[in-house]
Amino acid sequence: MSSSRVKSKESIILKDKVIDFLLVRSKKRKISLSMRIKNDGHLQVSVPFATKEKDIHHFLNSKKDWLLAKLQQRENKSRRIPLTYHDGELHWFKGEKVPLKLVITSYSRVEMLDDCLLVYNRRHASVKNALEKWYKKQALNYFKQRTDYFAELYNFPKVQEIKIRAMKARWGSCSSNRVITYNTHLIKTPIACIDYVILHELCHLIHQNHQRGFHQLQLKINPDWKQQKHRLDEFGRHYLL
Repeated sequence: MSSSRVKSKESIILKDKVIDFLLVRSKKRKISLSMRIKNDGHLQVSVPFATKEKDIHHFLNSKKDWLLAKLQQRENKSRRIPLTYHDGELHWFKGEKVPLKLVITSYSRVEMLDDCLLVYNRRHASVKNALEKWYKKQALNYFKQRTDYFAELYNFPKVQEIKIRAMKARWGSCSSNRVITYNTHLIKTPIACIDYVILHELCHLIHQNHQRGFHQLQLKINPDWKQQKHRLDEFGRHYLL
């Protein structure tokens, strides 16, 4: 009995860049074509068994912008220099780089003072943990205040809840029950970028998808959203997969 799946190594040129991928032909897959970037960073494309090569290439070309962006993010992540949380190291906050100043104490606290991030911590305690808690608190407070401001300004429906968590693939999300979740790392980006994400998610209170109505509303209340998104994408190299 022949195998129901056949795998082969293939490649395609997208915007002058050679993309290698693992092609999986499956007899169980009837219609749809799909692709995913695996945990090891390699691209896998799954198709019905008899799919023609031209149709596979057409599918990949139709997704090239998304695909190249994701592969670039993976590549950038592999080049990142890990933070060491030592005295004087620069960290982002609202689009500005500020140095850490470590102070050994009997308690734990973080505060911004004279353009420095002062981290009061017990000896051998985790500076990273203290800083992450501070970022989360700052993010929750600032995003709540800013979301309430824009919601009232543009008469959006009431937000039921605002949540904060570190996310690997997105800056924010809005559920159908009007719960908005923001990426903790967003507080590290410029204020204009933060406003872009907040307004984007507020628009989803009215339009759950990204179709014409959503884009019209976003453009109406935030004409500069494309420039803000472009700037935010640069920060995505540091914090998103």
